Amino acid sequence: MSETYKNIMALLALIAVGIGFYYIFTNSPEQKVKRIAVDYYKAMMDQDYEEAFELLYKYDEKTPTEGTVLKEEEAKSFYLEKINKLKEYHYKLKDYDIINIRKEDGHTSFAEMILTFEVDGQEHEVSETIDEWNGKAWIIESEDPFVNFRNGKMGFDLENAEPEFYFMD
Repeated sequence: MSETYKNIMALLALIAVGIGFYYIFTNSPEQKVKRIAVDYYKAMMDQDYEEAFELLYKYDEKTPTEGTVLKEEEAKSFYLEKINKLKEYHYKLKDYDIINIRKEDGHTSFAEMILTFEVDGQEHEVSETIDEWNGKAWIIESEDPFVNFRNGKMGFDLENAEPEFYFMD
């Protein structure tokens, strides 16, 4: 074997190892949940609600892991109705921070967040937990009383829905 051939093979092996490490570190469950959480909260802060809709996992209340029975356009219409209700409260997401990426059962990761939002000019800080489900953000736990107006839960009685002000003064 020529020296040039050995050098080329060594370079190709090094590139393959580099690509492998890149894939492992950018596609790990921790990185996926972090990436989807950042994208979702950025869209909410930018008030780009159509982008936020695209990033959310949509589900029905009774069968959350099975998604929703609504067609995409129906789900989008319902989500935008929820956002309109959110706007009635002058709700605006101001900031977020990922405080922890919690890993469970070896392959499921959750982003534990602190959110700062404003309602009628008053700021509030709450915790929230995000899961990455089928490449989408699933808000699985939240102290935000307005969460149902911005999460992926579909098909509930929006007309009679009200936020729960259990923590607000």
